[in-house]
Amino acid sequence: MLVLPLVLLTTATVTARPRADVTRTVYFSAVDSKGGHVTDLAAADLAVKEGGKDRVIEAVGPATAPMQLSILVDDGGTGGFQGAVSQLIQATFGKAAYTIRLLSPQAIKVLDFTESGDDLREAVRRMGPRGRVLADTEQIIAGVNDAARELQQLRARRPLIIVLSATGEKTQSDLADEAMRALTSSGASLSVVYVTGAELGRVLGDGPRQSGGMIEQVTGNTALTPAIAKLTNHLRNQYVLTYAVPESVKLNERFSLSTTRKGVKLIAPTRLPDR
Repeated sequence: MLVLPLVLLTTATVTARPRADVTRTVYFSAVDSKGGHVTDLAAADLAVKEGGKDRVIEAVGPATAPMQLSILVDDGGTGGFQGAVSQLIQATFGKAAYTIRLLSPQAIKVLDFTESGDDLREAVRRMGPRGRVLADTEQIIAGVNDAARELQQLRARRPLIIVLSATGEKTQSDLADEAMRALTSSGASLSVVYVTGAELGRVLGDGPRQSGGMIEQVTGNTALTPAIAKLTNHLRNQYVLTYAVPESVKLNERFSLSTTRKGVKLIAPTRLPDR
């Protein structure tokens, strides 16, 4: 008689582990009633809510992490933002890596992320007058979308998008919701400097307010210098704040940061990645 060996089969029981507490990181700045930067805020001066619920602040202090700065230039071929881009880079050089897209009319990447001064000077040189470029105001939305997706793929630690625009965007666009979702998912801050007459819609208008960026309107080239200085001061005086989300709580993209300091305005996001 053939005797078959007895095989004991065991089934491992896998118990799903709850996720650990999540530490969220937020960058913001603070200004007083005269527009001067407030640089001495502490955790006791601030309150955080996520999804309408209070969260515990773990730490707050000056932001020192390198920036990943994605610059989008929409000048209609005039070269009008050449000096502004140079000023922006000079004010943040050594604290950031840069990529630059130039609308022609599609957003064409002229420089991949770099910290090289030589490469940056060559990219700025290429932003001089190039002949008239026909405006396609949907392309700037596509450019923001591309920049946000790129920053998300890179898992950029301190991502920022800066748009310099002479033409703006269409108020209604099928691409706008997609670009806004990409902006939120990337965690990037979007700031916009635009020339009077350019139209701000869903992305260039709402994007900075939701992502903790700035909007600066200029009447011409002479007004660019103070606008860029204001923007770079915002970047150079940012805080980094971390807070905890308990393991049992689902992450929520709705974010609120407030302060008990009278006369202080916070420039902070109202949406965070829900992951």
